[in-house]
Amino acid sequence: MNNQAPLQSASRKTSLDGLRQRIDNRLIRPQILTRNEFGSLSAHGQTLYDDQRLQWFSNGLIVKTPALRRLTTTGLSLLRMHDPNTVGERGIVLTGPPHIGKTTALIRLAADIESWLAKRQPDFRDRGHAPVAYIEMEPKASPKSIASSILHFYGIPHNFKSATQHQLTDQALDALRRRRTQVLIIDELQMLKLDGKTGDDAINSLKTIMNDSGAICVFAGVDLLEGLSSRPAEQIMARCQVTQMRPFVGSDDTSRGHWAALVNSLGQAMQLLDAAPDHLAPFVDVLLTMTGGKIGDLRSVLSLAMAGAIADREDTGTEVITQEHLVGVGQIGVA
Repeated sequence: MNNQAPLQSASRKTSLDGLRQRIDNRLIRPQILTRNEFGSLSAHGQTLYDDQRLQWFSNGLIVKTPALRRLTTTGLSLLRMHDPNTVGERGIVLTGPPHIGKTTALIRLAADIESWLAKRQPDFRDRGHAPVAYIEMEPKASPKSIASSILHFYGIPHNFKSATQHQLTDQALDALRRRRTQVLIIDELQMLKLDGKTGDDAINSLKTIMNDSGAICVFAGVDLLEGLSSRPAEQIMARCQVTQMRPFVGSDDTSRGHWAALVNSLGQAMQLLDAAPDHLAPFVDVLLTMTGGKIGDLRSVLSLAMAGAIADREDTGTEVITQEHLVGVGQIGVA
């Protein structure tokens, strides 16, 4: 029987090809058309424009929140100061609740790092260098899963069942060094058991990779400050910059102002034909209630409402978000 660990699908972000597909597939924002300019298009052209707007708003638009800026700024700053020959380099912890935008932020960080390196080594891909590796812990992940996921990322076959944790870790470290990986992103870290004896083994495995790989480690997941609060984890936390992604909460003027600004910026990004720049202003509070202040859920709600507004354009004669479109979305996107 073949005990080789299966290779990751090339379309997944947890493979090198999949990650680069995400990085390279940057949708271009459609040209902003007036109602008259849209009306001059053919029926086919109008359909294409509708699809392009929906695709860009749902998948191409990057919401540059303060937490995203902090993550990318910290990551690039550490990279500039990075010395792979020094033990104990600093890392990053990215934590927050589900649907807050952590994975989107991590992909953006990976893209910025590849862009940063391309300015210094334009042929780095041709030379086989992979400046960023992205792995994701799955349910019931074990300490061996960390090294195995790194090998999966590079497409390196290995025998998960018969190999020891030490053997897999050595293979993973060798792969990280040979591919000149400078940043290792470990997402969904909460899936890894972090307490008890197994937790100690996992933490020690992370410390070994952090110390010996020559890469900056980015640990991301749900509520990691609690999960990484054990004594063995203290050595990791002591060397990490922490970025917390939080929902927009609170009724004070500052919090509500930031939320309103975010909603209005997304409203403008929709490029609806008949909408005023602040057309979502009446729905700021209801959107906060519907989404719990989570950016991922807000994007989902507004994407579906936008699709509804475009679909209703011929019947209503206008293309703008209404209360009915938001009510039609219902509980979609709410945690």
